Amino acid sequence: MATNTSLKAHFLELDFGKKDVSEMGIAYAYISVFDHWLSEEEAGASPLMTYSLALQKGRLDDYLAGERKFLELYRMLGRHGTICNRPRPVRKFETVDVRLEKVMVDSLREKRLMDIYFSDFGVRVLGGYDRTDLLIAETLQKLELLLSQVNQFGLFVLPNP
Repeated sequence: MATNTSLKAHFLELDFGKKDVSEMGIAYAYISVFDHWLSEEEAGASPLMTYSLALQKGRLDDYLAGERKFLELYRMLGRHGTICNRPRPVRKFETVDVRLEKVMVDSLREKRLMDIYFSDFGVRVLGGYDRTDLLIAETLQKLELLLSQVNQFGLFVLPNP
């Protein structure tokens, strides 16, 4: 188990209700299966916004193709160790196994959002809504390195809002 000190270093409290991410002084980026921030109209018209909607609209294969892109990226990031802060309890994984993969899938399907630190890359991922996750890196250099690889997985880096 990670020490309390390392947990605090990796999982700094973020109060999204009081500050915008851009005001927090952290290296961050949003990644998505979409190539741009969707307007309300685009999001409302998309049969791929949620797992249940894709299932209902007969587009599950398309939804799962996007999900696989995230999973492939997260498997690569987690191959040598992760710390899962959410959902609780806090757990350390030496590699991506079925338990960690379930956390990731549940988050991608918006059942329970994840908060995971990928040790090798110094990157924290907060699962988000609308098929978009937030990456927070220890340094701008680590973020830039990761972002240079995101497109290889078929995902997109969204412009900061």
